[in-house]
Amino acid sequence: MHDENPSLPGYWDKRYASGQTPWDFGGVPVDLGNFLQRSLTPRVLIPGCGSGHEVKAFIAAGYDVTALDISPVAVERAKRTVGAALAHCVQLGDFFTHDLAPESFDLIYERTFVCALTPDRRTAYRDRCAQLLKRGGSLTGYFYYQNTAPDAGPPFGFAWGEADELFSRYFILTKDVEVNDSLPLFAGRERWQERRRTSFKG
Repeated sequence: MHDENPSLPGYWDKRYASGQTPWDFGGVPVDLGNFLQRSLTPRVLIPGCGSGHEVKAFIAAGYDVTALDISPVAVERAKRTVGAALAHCVQLGDFFTHDLAPESFDLIYERTFVCALTPDRRTAYRDRCAQLLKRGGSLTGYFYYQNTAPDAGPPFGFAWGEADELFSRYFILTKDVEVNDSLPLFAGRERWQERRRTSFKG
């Protein structure tokens, strides 16, 4: 059914509208706060931006932000979070097909987006990130590790070693630390990771 397919906007609209959003942190997690204090990369893409709490944090830190979500309900919520003056930073769009120029971002911020995708879409996610990031740019954020059955998510977690194998085609892992302020849904299974885009074109 339309509203039971996590690849379609209606799936996420239903959950945002009913308040069934256990992935919504409701603020800015510690690792992101630390990253924003030490990072100088100016242009960031936030796919699956949800309620927009992190969008607001990136803007406050001086970033040029493009935030996307396929759910109209989530986009309206994010626009309210960031305020009318900055609402233009949040756009309704599909990460995979939205009109974005290649190599136009210094950073892609990951938070509960790739784990919302069915595992068969991970290669397309990696390739799209590689396409949109500048050489030396970073795919940074939170990655969920849980060997999830194909019909048991979302969230769909990575098995140990699976993410390394997937991303190594275009990225070098430069930081990998345990997350200490995860939501209950992700507790004990989330890693803060930073991956640098290499010059490999594929």
